[in-house]
Amino acid sequence: MIREAVEYQPAETDQWTMDGLSLLTAMIGSEVFGTATRGQADAFFGAVGRRIASLLQVADISDGDALMARINRLWRTLGWGEAQLRMTDDAIMIQHIGLPETLQGDVDGCWADMAPPLLRGAYDAWFRALGGGADLHTSVLQWRDGIMEIRHGR
Repeated sequence: MIREAVEYQPAETDQWTMDGLSLLTAMIGSEVFGTATRGQADAFFGAVGRRIASLLQVADISDGDALMARINRLWRTLGWGEAQLRMTDDAIMIQHIGLPETLQGDVDGCWADMAPPLLRGAYDAWFRALGGGADLHTSVLQWRDGIMEIRHGR
């Protein structure tokens, strides 16, 4: 059995041979969404987003451009695009551009359900590290035409 696995030569149509991390991510998503409620899955992927956010220290930043440069360096490293911030009177608006809209091997289409809570969790954690109060909330408004719009505010 082990010998068969080692000697296996994948066909050109085997989707899982090109990007193992995308396949793993897709399979985790399928498992989570297959066994958890939607609320539980959103909470799980939000927590994963907060873990991603914990890779960066942002509490020492007081400038929006410096904050975005640091965050975008992480997103580009992951191949997850980049973001732009816009301040309004009552919220911080984030336009996240270039997030992959699909993952290789995601036959169940779970990435579209995983990505919003992942990014919401990450941005929420960063803004809370900067002093965002408990009355502020982070929400994904939409993900269309390659742009995810996220709002942090009341």
